[in-house]
Amino acid sequence: MVIRLSPTLEKRVARAAKAQGIKPERLVRVALDQYLAPKRKPREQVSEARLKLRQLARYKRPVSDFDAEVHAARRYARQLEEENAEFIEAAAGRFAGSESSGSK
Repeated sequence: MVIRLSPTLEKRVARAAKAQGIKPERLVRVALDQYLAPKRKPREQVSEARLKLRQLARYKRPVSDFDAEVHAARRYARQLEEENAEFIEAAAGRFAGSESSGSK
């Protein structure tokens, strides 16, 4: 089949084909295939709640083992206690000192 294009359209096809690095004939064939392809059914309307749920699911934290999370939290608490042992002792001493002076 021979398709005749206007000079302007022929130049546009040649420029687009050159930009994509393909022959103009190939570009016309691809364009016609896309144009004549069966139309897809329109998508069903999605509710706002469904869209929000999809967005939340996309960025959710991975599911983790509860026991492993508790173990990690305890380990972190011990680390904080070790790093702040001097402060805790000093605060306990001040608290103990204020307790004895407040009860007199």
